This record gives sequence, structure tokens and C-alpha cells, in this order.
Amino acid sequence: MNIIISKLKNIKSLDNLNLLYFEEVKVLILQMNLDIKINQKAKLYIKPTKLFLSKEKCEFENRLKVNIKNITKGEILASIICEYKNFEIEVIMLKECINFENEAYLYFKASDISIVEVIND
Repeated sequence: MNIIISKLKNIKSLDNLNLLYFEEVKVLILQMNLDIKINQKAKLYIKPTKLFLSKEKCEFENRLKVNIKNITKGEILASIICEYKNFEIEVIMLKECINFENEAYLYFKASDISIVEVIND
């Protein structure tokens, strides 16, 4: 869960700072130690506690419109399972912050995404 497969569209680099533009998201990494080329796909991972949801649409580094599939509330935290395209993404947040129903916007920073694997087709 929390894996998105996306195609690399562009790379901007300055010294050791690299901004990778994938179809769905932007990824910011230091010292690019992987061999990835434009139009190549990669598996991207986002930690569930680094995500946040909102009913409101706003400008942010990464924003995805998701469908809410399931909400499981615990004593303090809630696990929200979202669907984006064919990918399931889990968001963990305080249960008292949940104020959405079927759709929401998922937000996360470009530096909170990891490249798990480059896919060689």
C-alpha cells in the first residue's frame, strides 16, 4: 500500500538537489544515486503519516483528488483508505480531524516521497 507507479517526465537539478517531475507527483531528492531516464516508470512510496486530507482544494507541492474507500477510527488515530486511479493509499491522522465523506484532496511534500524501484520495461 502507498505505492504509486508513475512515469518520469522531467528532471531539474542544481548541485546535489534534484526535482523529478512524474506524471502524478513531484519528488525532491538529494544526490540522485539511481539510474532513471525520462519516460521510465518508477515505484514511489509515501509514508501514511506524511499525508494529509482535506475537503478543500488548495495549491500545494503535491495534490491528488482521491476517493475515500474506508475509514477505521481508533481511540486517537484513524486509518483512511483512499483510492487514486488503481492505487490504494492509506492516510493515518487524528480521528478528530476527519471531516470528509466520499472525496477529498490528498496533500504531501515532494521531499516526503521515496523512489522504491525503477521499472525497466
